[in-house]
Amino acid sequence: MTAIAYLDALRNALKDVMEPFIPIIPMAVYFGADALINSCELKTFVVQNAPRVVIGGQPNELYTMVMIDPDVPNPNAPHLSQLVSWIVTNIPGGASCTQGTEIVSYVGPNPQIGVHRYILILYQQQVRLKDIDTIESRFFFNVNGFANMHNLGNPIGLSYFNVRRQSNGRNARA
Repeated sequence: MTAIAYLDALRNALKDVMEPFIPIIPMAVYFGADALINSCELKTFVVQNAPRVVIGGQPNELYTMVMIDPDVPNPNAPHLSQLVSWIVTNIPGGASCTQGTEIVSYVGPNPQIGVHRYILILYQQQVRLKDIDTIESRFFFNVNGFANMHNLGNPIGLSYFNVRRQSNGRNARA
């Protein structure tokens, strides 16, 4: 993929969330044994359990990963967005999210209308985060506000996927 095509794909994934950026820290996301390919569409049954997320970086660095759905309840009228699906802080570089501190537990995607974007955004921490206020509601979350409140700076890593509302209770394999 060319750099221009990559930035166009990021613009589409990040519209109404943040400006596109070039990720500088790799983030590998696995649902089961399958590695996530950015912009793919996954079935709801595949994403009901938290993925294994492994980030790059150095062991003496700390990271925060936030997963949001900016399309709640309807991608054409996302008046409840952003929905925060997962937050993990204090992840050591070169490690899995399981080695960090889960602030908001994972809730698997289950869109009721249309195709929703799910974005995992990675930030590098300046210091170990502690005493983070409880998130009152998963709805109306603001990832940029959260990053500002905790001095996380600009995002440095990104993965994203789409999930379509399942019809008739059928779950065909992705």
